[in-house]
Amino acid sequence: MLACGSAPAPKVATRVPAPAQTQTPAATQTPEPAPSQTTEPPPPPDPPPPPPPKLVLHLGDSMVGGYGGLTKALGEKFKALGSKYVSDFQTSVSIQTFDREHHLQELLAKHSPDLVILTLGANDVMDPYPLSLASTIHSIARKITASGRTCFWLTPPLWKKDVGAGIIEAIKLNASPCKVFDGTNLPIARAGDGIHPTDRGGITWASAFFDFYNGKGPDTPPPAN
Repeated sequence: MLACGSAPAPKVATRVPAPAQTQTPAATQTPEPAPSQTTEPPPPPDPPPPPPPKLVLHLGDSMVGGYGGLTKALGEKFKALGSKYVSDFQTSVSIQTFDREHHLQELLAKHSPDLVILTLGANDVMDPYPLSLASTIHSIARKITASGRTCFWLTPPLWKKDVGAGIIEAIKLNASPCKVFDGTNLPIARAGDGIHPTDRGGITWASAFFDFYNGKGPDTPPPAN
């Protein structure tokens, strides 16, 4: 109840605070993973070369060479390893004649090589039935490796296109346990007869074979570009 003559007390406006605005937290952005970088594994190291042989016997047909060509180049490479190198060739000898005669056994008995390199087959490139020589090729390989000798058979590097591929295939299929090296695709410099390698051709042939022998090259080098 108001007292007489008293003015009513002024009304004080009450301010109601505005409700606080809730801020929605910003969405957290997950960083995208960095693209994985694949590292190529390093190439395997070259296999170690075989231990130098004590004595190398290189024999076969005239592709062996007399004092030049393949035998000269190979001889220099093996002598640089400290190996003794002996070469022997028979002019015009065929695979059948080589197997039938006793020259191979005589040389093996005389020199006792621990490595034999056979260059044979040039006089059989025209054989119309090269696979008929399968047992003869295997017989030669067995004789060479009979006492645990290491053997490499170098097929003739063909000098005419489309001639002689059959004898090379026959050797590859039947010369085990000898390892076969086919230098047909090598750019071998030839002598005046267009068949036998010159000294420069012998270096090309020997270098490619030596890479294969040391585990650093293929048994059949591809054609040169």
